[in-house]
Amino acid sequence: MNPVLKSWRLSSLLLGFSAIIALAGCSNIPSVNTPDDAAIHTVEYGKQISSDNPFTKCPPYNPEQTMCTMQYDPVCVKTKTDSGFNYRTAANACSACGTTTAIGYTKGQCS
Repeated sequence: MNPVLKSWRLSSLLLGFSAIIALAGCSNIPSVNTPDDAAIHTVEYGKQISSDNPFTKCPPYNPEQTMCTMQYDPVCVKTKTDSGFNYRTAANACSACGTTTAIGYTKGQCS
């Protein structure tokens, strides 16, 4: 048999065998039962603190369960500092509450 043909047949056989092995490995991927669809902003959070206080309370900061969009819907966020409180404009409510020092926010830019 021609050595080139023999080499080509062996290469084809090895390629087919490795494809079968690779496809069989896909069955070892663990299955996910159900996605975690629990609300991040629950009823307790996301409400105005009081009728005379326009700030909406931020939920506890948890970077592992929070992913914010890049939409621009400015809010004024109130943060706690060593010397008291600070106000800054954030791109949206989600990013406003994206630090451990955030207390709450209100719609619109800070004045």
